[in-house]
Amino acid sequence: MKTLKFLQTHFMLAIALLMVGITMSFKIAEKKEKAVAQTFYYISNDMTANAFRDVSHWSTSTIPTDCSPEEPVRPCKVTVPDGSTLSAVLGSKTNSEVLAISEGYRPEP
Repeated sequence: MKTLKFLQTHFMLAIALLMVGITMSFKIAEKKEKAVAQTFYYISNDMTANAFRDVSHWSTSTIPTDCSPEEPVRPCKVTVPDGSTLSAVLGSKTNSEVLAISEGYRPEP
C-alpha cells in the first residue's frame, strides 16, 4: 500500500513539473515573437565624412517625407535587426558604406 501511495504522489509531481515546463516554453516563444526589427531614419543635414554613422543623426520617430529610391546622396532609413543596435549596424562604416545599406535615399539639403 505504501508503494502505491509513493508512486501516485511522485506521478502527480512529475505531471505538475511537466505542465510547468510546457507552460514556460510557450511563454519564452511568445516573448521571441514580440521582438521585432527597428527602423531608424536619418534626420540630419550633415554630410561630412563619417557623419552617416553618427547615431545622434538618426531617429525612430521622425520620419522624413523626402525619401526616394534614386540619387544616393543621404541615407533615408536603416533597419536594425532584433538583438542588435544602431551603433552595431553602422559601426565604423564610411558614408558610402552606410548609403549601400540604406533603404532609399534623401536628397541634398
